[in-house]
Amino acid sequence: MRCKMISYMILFLKKAVRKFSYAFAGLLDGIHNDASIRLQFVLLAGLLLHLSLIEWSIVLILVALVIAMEYINSAIETLTDVLFPNYDRRAKKIKDYSAAAVLVVSIVALLFGIIIFGGRLWIILM
Repeated sequence: MRCKMISYMILFLKKAVRKFSYAFAGLLDGIHNDASIRLQFVLLAGLLLHLSLIEWSIVLILVALVIAMEYINSAIETLTDVLFPNYDRRAKKIKDYSAAAVLVVSIVALLFGIIIFGGRLWIILM
């Protein structure tokens, strides 16, 4: 009887761990691929770290800029796919430049995020 109970507990724990691993995988995927989820994390971090008005302004402008660049990139990629239905090196160049623009803005936003949020965390942790 006791062996059976331990077996059920082990099975339950394995299922729970599997469910949590799926949940964490989904969370990480959402943060990586969904702009609205990233925005919510940024806003939550800003609330928890009590950002100043200037810091909030910088964060919101950069978040809006990154999201806008993502939309522009998607529009350019869609238009490029319509104009070049088959592989074309010019289409690749257009898409590469468009993606590079998003990357540049994202890197700048990340650096400002490190400065603002990192500075706040440094103060809290020290």
